Amino acid sequence: MSRATPPHDHVLRTRSVKTTAVLLAAVTLSCAAGVGASSASSAGAPTPTTPDATSTATGGGTSVPASTVTDGSGTPTVPKRIPDAPARVRAVVTRFAISTPSWDAGAAAPTVAIRLDARRVTSARVQMRVQDYASGKLVLRQTFGVVRSGVDVSTALTPRLAKLPGRYRLSLIVRDQTGRRTVKAHSLRVKSPVAAATTTVPAGGAAYVFPVQGPCNFRSLPAQRFHSAREAGRAHNGQDIGTYSGFPPVVAYTAATVDQVFYDTAGGGWTIIFNGDDGIAYGYLHLKAGSIVVAPGDRVTAGQRVANAGNTGGDYDPHLHFEMRPIPWSAHRADAVDPMPYLVKLSNPCDG
Repeated sequence: MSRATPPHDHVLRTRSVKTTAVLLAAVTLSCAAGVGASSASSAGAPTPTTPDATSTATGGGTSVPASTVTDGSGTPTVPKRIPDAPARVRAVVTRFAISTPSWDAGAAAPTVAIRLDARRVTSARVQMRVQDYASGKLVLRQTFGVVRSGVDVSTALTPRLAKLPGRYRLSLIVRDQTGRRTVKAHSLRVKSPVAAATTTVPAGGAAYVFPVQGPCNFRSLPAQRFHSAREAGRAHNGQDIGTYSGFPPVVAYTAATVDQVFYDTAGGGWTIIFNGDDGIAYGYLHLKAGSIVVAPGDRVTAGQRVANAGNTGGDYDPHLHFEMRPIPWSAHRADAVDPMPYLVKLSNPCDG
């Protein structure tokens, strides 16, 4: 007769088998994981769980944990460049200086220098406001745009202020990434207009002749007038005299010596600069190629033909750009004089 197996022994054996199976499965999975990790390690892939696995962008980027950037498959990658994001920290104005406390007639524009610093890399919007010292009235604004901390920035004061003699308060307004507003101030005295030489500009008469001798008009579009805006903050420093589709002769405005004849690659095309006997430099721009009949050092009289109107230097309709500055020409770009009040007083063939 066989002996019956107690029920509890059967239960113990069943549990033992299950436990053994679980252990075997765990060992198998552990080995498989070890093989995968070894393969990944040999391929040079970063380990996401390693705390110091970081990558730094070139060109001043920020150090970023490699495990935070993936290519979509879960494998960490490093981008070619990680741009800096301005930190939300307070920016401190550590420098705000003006090269001179006064601006004299004919002198170069004063330089304004600023620097912002912060405990982490950040940026701020910077503007300078110019107010009348006595009344507090706002005269003009000059912007520095967005300025990064830790960088020295300098720029020349706007030449518009040179034409407004007086005493001014220059206030630097800085608004950082936290929204905090900082104000620093200096005073500046403008003693007289930079364009003081304009007192010698002629009022017109027998000694002056209208420069275009043919069908023309005073081009009335805003971009063709004196001091209309140009790209990169420049201003149009002359008056365009349109000649329709023709290339009529242009003549000397007054008695002068030819100072320069050159091709202006910046857009002026063929150009003549005259030093007038009246102390004013005159510029004729966009002249027709091959039409210039004078050379540097030549003397010219009012009404003498010097070239033909043209469209060199750009995609222009034919016209003469007529410009007036104090002598010497190259040192007084910011001091150009509006020619229109003098041109309209002369007998001319323009029809509008």
